[in-house]
Amino acid sequence: MNRNRNKNRKKETGAVVSLFLVSSLAFGGCGTAVTSSSSVNAESASTESTGETSADNAAATSESTDSENAMESASDINFDLELTESTIDTEFTDREKSGSYKVSEAVKITLNKTTATVSGSGAKADGSTITITEEGVYIVSGTLEDGQIIVDASDSDKVQIVLDGVHINCETNAAIYVREADKVFITLAENSSNTLGGGNEYTQIDDNTVDGVIFSKSDLVCNGTGSLTIEADYKHGIVSKDDLVITGGTYKITAADNGITAKDQLKILDGSFDIDAANSAVKAKNADNAELGNIYIAGGIFTIEAEQDGFHATGSIVVDDGTITVNSGDDGFHAELDTIIRGGTILVEKSNEGLEGKRVVVNGGDITVNASDDGINAANSGDDGANAANSGDGGVNAANSGDDGANATNPGANAAGSGDDDSNAASSNNDSSAAVNSGDDSSISGAADGKEPPQMPPDTENGSDMQPSQDFDPENAPSGGNAPQNFDPGNAPSDGDAPQMMQGGPGGGGNSELYIKITGGTLTVSADGDGLDSNGGLLVTGGTTIVYGPTSDGDSALDYDGSAIVSGGILAAIGSAGMVESFDEASTQPVITYYCTETQSADTTITLTDSDGSALFTVTPEKAYASIVLTCPEMKLDATYTLAAGTDNEEITLTDIITTAGTRSVKTMSDPEGGKMPNNSDNKGTPPSKPSDTAE
Repeated sequence: MNRNRNKNRKKETGAVVSLFLVSSLAFGGCGTAVTSSSSVNAESASTESTGETSADNAAATSESTDSENAMESASDINFDLELTESTIDTEFTDREKSGSYKVSEAVKITLNKTTATVSGSGAKADGSTITITEEGVYIVSGTLEDGQIIVDASDSDKVQIVLDGVHINCETNAAIYVREADKVFITLAENSSNTLGGGNEYTQIDDNTVDGVIFSKSDLVCNGTGSLTIEADYKHGIVSKDDLVITGGTYKITAADNGITAKDQLKILDGSFDIDAANSAVKAKNADNAELGNIYIAGGIFTIEAEQDGFHATGSIVVDDGTITVNSGDDGFHAELDTIIRGGTILVEKSNEGLEGKRVVVNGGDITVNASDDGINAANSGDDGANAANSGDGGVNAANSGDDGANATNPGANAAGSGDDDSNAASSNNDSSAAVNSGDDSSISGAADGKEPPQMPPDTENGSDMQPSQDFDPENAPSGGNAPQNFDPGNAPSDGDAPQMMQGGPGGGGNSELYIKITGGTLTVSADGDGLDSNGGLLVTGGTTIVYGPTSDGDSALDYDGSAIVSGGILAAIGSAGMVESFDEASTQPVITYYCTETQSADTTITLTDSDGSALFTVTPEKAYASIVLTCPEMKLDATYTLAAGTDNEEITLTDIITTAGTRSVKTMSDPEGGKMPNNSDNKGTPPSKPSDTAE
């Protein structure tokens, strides 16, 4: 059954308190016991490679075959599409990495506040303007109170500018402006401290629109071991209209717009970055070539404060390593194509949505995401905001044309700025009003005895346009009109057009090119909207994934529109019970979908033990919860387990690949009184059939 959830949530601009996850997570047979004060950090189960027998190899082959068969059965989704639309260069040349130079062969440029002197050929000084016209190495030192360095060389020349104690302010243009060259290297000399800045308005001096403190029309490389402070009162910090490569140095950038931006590709090998940006902190944007506009992070230390996205790419984002901390007003990582995390330590302390892309893939790393809306979102950036509301997702997608703005949170405001951050300032810091419901009890009280279920809207057919409520109180509903929020269907009036609350389920196809795929690493998500939200498919083959979903019933810990397959790894999706989704029967690893008898308080432990009393899984969520979707490699079909969740304690026999159990406390249209979920249920979190007396 297709589930279209039109939440119509208007996200209001405002501060949202950062959610720091304080949890204790322990694994018995499934993993390694770990405790963390700031994030869940657990390792997935692994198998020793030594001493393999033929039986071991056969078992591994069988598991691989099962996984392949599972994916083939999910024929609506192609889970192998990442990076097919992007050209990612992950290589760095020796010269890019080294930052070396011969002092004896270099031209010396000395800055004297309002003038400069040049010792050697290839550059000239005209008052406070220094122009480099030839290939070579130029060592610069001193101060310019209001001046600039211009590179205007041949398109085959490579120019290296060594900053060795440089302080340049340019009130009306870029402090360093690369007009033409083949490639320019800006090297931060060892132990040097350098500062570049400018005014709050630029006067253009040629046909180029210069809009950065460092602005380059050519390939640009920043390397070395010194430090560079950039104060960009006008627009951006570092801009390259071609490739931008950074392999070392310490950078502190404050920008009125974007911190670091490139057109074709932005590659970072190493360095330390402290960026405070009024728009996106790190950005690659190419409107001319869909394969470009990519970001590649091989390492480095990042501390990001951004009013819009932390990392934004019109192409793809790939992270191989690094230590990254992001506080963003919109997305932590936003790619219009693929967002791929292969390694590193990533903490999204605050975001609207944590990781977003057409496809979001986690292959490794230690990732913690805190989001006021969806934690991870796979969405098509070409969709419009209207589709976001009806796609079965948390309602806040990249659906708005791929801009850095507040996505569907303010769909009209960003229309003019398709693909452009600059027009989205009005939508900055749209941290989602979903936080309003963060303390709500996911169990809805009130008896349904003698009550008629509310009527479906007249344009609803087969339940496809049922609108979930968000804790609606029907006793305060107006007569004969649209019902307000906080709806309790068990007490719905008979004469109102009360929105429907329904059990969640697969969306009936979704977009075959969109998916979330988790193959390894440790991923912890805490979201006020949907935890994992895919407008296509969901595939889990490995790793350790803990999702703390919403406490309100209008979202779910897992949300997908296509197929959801699990064939390996550890996953626990913990959240409210109003719109629960589990995995598909095509999965090859058993899954328990459990409904709590009542909403369990925060800090109440969830433990799964086997028949021998051995704990396979233990977690203590900091958020209240009413449902659990749990899978672990140690779980086997036909085996019996005990699931303890707060005050609940239930023995569950895995009679099917997806076993549903527990007592659902949430009242829905399909089950207005709640009730016992049988062990051999095929519900899997999908919507039951529409009640026979419900209007067509």
